[in-house]
Amino acid sequence: MAEMKYAKYIITEPKEWPPEALARMAAGRAERKSTIKSTRLMSVDSEILPGFFYVDCAWLWSGGENEGGGEAHTHDFDEVIGFIGSNRDDPHDLGGEVTIYLDGKKEVLTQTCLIFVPAGVPHCPYFFNRIDKPIFFVTISPSGSYTQKDKGPVTPPPAGEPRYTIVTRLKERFSVAASGEEGPPPPNPSLKGARILHLEDDVAKGAFYVDFVWIYQGTGAAPAPEHTHEWPELIAMAGCDPERPHHLGGKMSIVLGDEDHIIERSSLVCIPPGLKHCPWRFLDIKKPTLVFTAGPSAMYSGSHKKD
Repeated sequence: MAEMKYAKYIITEPKEWPPEALARMAAGRAERKSTIKSTRLMSVDSEILPGFFYVDCAWLWSGGENEGGGEAHTHDFDEVIGFIGSNRDDPHDLGGEVTIYLDGKKEVLTQTCLIFVPAGVPHCPYFFNRIDKPIFFVTISPSGSYTQKDKGPVTPPPAGEPRYTIVTRLKERFSVAASGEEGPPPPNPSLKGARILHLEDDVAKGAFYVDFVWIYQGTGAAPAPEHTHEWPELIAMAGCDPERPHHLGGKMSIVLGDEDHIIERSSLVCIPPGLKHCPWRFLDIKKPTLVFTAGPSAMYSGSHKKD
């Protein structure tokens, strides 16, 4: 059977890091006395898929580490850093503790969050102080490739509004995919899940679109008919079984162009501008699955939205 023409837009593995980067990371783990167990799940950039933006994600399963080495750095591009907890009873509970330095300020995180870091704002190092329950760790940038400028120690800026934003709660009203109307998406009676976090320009000035949802079990569909965007969109599905993290806890499908793609592995679906896509269906979810969407647009827009 011939491979479908849009299959190349579905990424299921991480990009390999060069040996020197792996050596630096190993040295850093040793310095921090890290016992963190993790799985780097999947990633994409413009080298893997020309014209697409940078995404890298991993599961942190357990363990901890001491504060050690690491350098603050900046980027020429905006970045979103996400730490998503897996506590089904309270999805806003991070299930551990993470320390991160943002613009020279130490932040200790204990809640699920998205951090918007504008271009030029120093950030890092970060330390996974304690991982009690699995935490999903993701970085997203509109840039096609990840580059950084080392800054070394950073002096906090004068008192005032921080130049970064930590989002820990879902905004009350947001644009949804199905209709352009504001409010939560229509319910799927047999689908159990929870919308976690949503980021757009009206949440953090200058930010780009990111949305996270847990799907726990059942069948249903995302609230979006066939549509297109003028910008590239990411639709991601991540299994969270430590024994089989590359496998979803069930089956999903998404239509790309005229092709219906069945998804059974953790996947980044990388949709170029102008390509018709959806419906996106959750066919048989037996285990918790984290799904998220993102794009470089300041606000969600598409051909299916009302003016």
